[in-house]
Amino acid sequence: MIRYFLTRSQVAIDACGGDQYLMIQMAAQRTRELLQGAESTVEAVNDEKPGTIAIKEIEQGLYTIQDYENRSM
Repeated sequence: MIRYFLTRSQVAIDACGGDQYLMIQMAAQRTRELLQGAESTVEAVNDEKPGTIAIKEIEQGLYTIQDYENRSM
């Protein structure tokens, strides 16, 4: 399970230009948006939590650095 999560996390980090800190900031911002009622762009499987959904969106390129920068101002 841990190995699977680390592999998924690496995909999300790569989507953020290799910047772990940026990926965490983006995931936190997107998680807050989801908790406040924003529509998810991926389908949740087995009642996934908003943080997991946020990371999936980053991995798939559905929530980008540009989205993060535009929404965090």
